[in-house]
Amino acid sequence: MADELLADIELKRLKASEIVLKASRVARLVGHAELTEFFGLERNGYPADESARIWIGRAGRWADKEKKAFYTTSIAKVEAHAESAQQAIEALRGGGNYSGDMLIPASRDHDSRIIQASSNFDTWSGICGQVVATVYDMISEIYHELLFSELQASLFAETQENIDGSLAAASGSALEKIERVSDRLRDGDPESVSQALTTCRRLIDSCADYVFPAREEPYTIGDGVTLKVGPQQVLNRLQAHTHACGASKSRRDRMRRTLSDLYDRCSAGTHAEVSLGEARFLFLQTYISLGEILTLSAPQAGKD
Repeated sequence: MADELLADIELKRLKASEIVLKASRVARLVGHAELTEFFGLERNGYPADESARIWIGRAGRWADKEKKAFYTTSIAKVEAHAESAQQAIEALRGGGNYSGDMLIPASRDHDSRIIQASSNFDTWSGICGQVVATVYDMISEIYHELLFSELQASLFAETQENIDGSLAAASGSALEKIERVSDRLRDGDPESVSQALTTCRRLIDSCADYVFPAREEPYTIGDGVTLKVGPQQVLNRLQAHTHACGASKSRRDRMRRTLSDLYDRCSAGTHAEVSLGEARFLFLQTYISLGEILTLSAPQAGKD
């Protein structure tokens, strides 16, 4: 609806009052309190006490800001005034048949009425234009927020599907571990948080066992650098896996630092108090990091 409204404004398919009505529905659907207030003022008129000062300015309704004079009438009546002024201009455009002694004063009166009608038209149409411009800016912002939210939700859903599939392949109990972590973090008590972090650490262990089982001989990652990859070297084995999958050095280093910090913090969380908020972020970071490592093996496996 926001996208359609923007097109209506750009193509001048609706009058200002119709745009306000349609925008009011968008504001109501997204629960935007400020916009709902603004559109309510435009539909029903402004109070004379200046309580809506910010919207008076944005709608171009000041007649004399220093004297605190402004136009309070609704956008529908503003539109009607603009149309009336336009009709007056059209009626006066043809001039009049004046002669004799009345020629000069009648001509002056005619010109004065045209000037007044033009001034009125400029005032009322200016308010309409300013209101429409304000609506456009606000609805455009809402549209892009909604578009980003939709893209974000789609991206997260796709990522979750890939990660869950990889975790299921890595360990039949991996997803059950994640469900237990979620349940414990929902409980929120210190003991549940500690158990959740222990489960996170064990999840890292199980993934390392899956992607790079322990072995006695060290693993060489280049430039003469070797890593011990025994049962206790969980992080080394994960690093060896990222190297074997062909990940760039900068990416391997980033994943190594992230997992090292997560592993240390999850281990510390079993002995020291970790807040519920931190524990939730640690769990999410663990989930994403393991997902990235596990999905690295997909292209490599396809080549075998």
